[in-house]
Amino acid sequence: MKKPLFNASDTVESRLSKLELVTGRIALRTHKTASAIVTPYPISNSVVGEDLIGESLKGVILRYMFPCDGVIKKGCIRLDKKLKVGALVDIKIFNDKGSSSSGYTIDKKVKVIDPTIEVVTSDCLEVTIAPITNEDRISEVWISLLWIPSISDADIKHFLIEELEDKVDDLIEA
Repeated sequence: MKKPLFNASDTVESRLSKLELVTGRIALRTHKTASAIVTPYPISNSVVGEDLIGESLKGVILRYMFPCDGVIKKGCIRLDKKLKVGALVDIKIFNDKGSSSSGYTIDKKVKVIDPTIEVVTSDCLEVTIAPITNEDRISEVWISLLWIPSISDADIKHFLIEELEDKVDDLIEA
């Protein structure tokens, strides 16, 4: 059990001295740096063309709309097999004001990409795939992208101030 900060017999000067000691220790801690890990959100999908006889899977393989600002940092694309020539993958971001896209050639069964695309609230994502030649057939594709939402500094500071105030209140009440 924690020892109380104040005793019933403490004078006002003694209590003030203890409070100054506590606030001084807390102030020392505020000079330290802190790190936070912002967990990225996976955006993923798989498309399996089971009913495709002699045809290749092609077209849209993933759609997503972003609820807040952020950045797409990393991605991975997996095909059912290594293609002879390869496939083209297009990552398109669009909104009412315009669009942008990034293209990748997939020449292996698994490819890791690093698009680093910034997105804003209500941006739409559309990923498409198409084999480069009719010789290649895609019957299954998996895709996963890591999206890191932006976090406002104001939210973090507000939380830290509230936490600090709660700690001081707990010490005073004890």
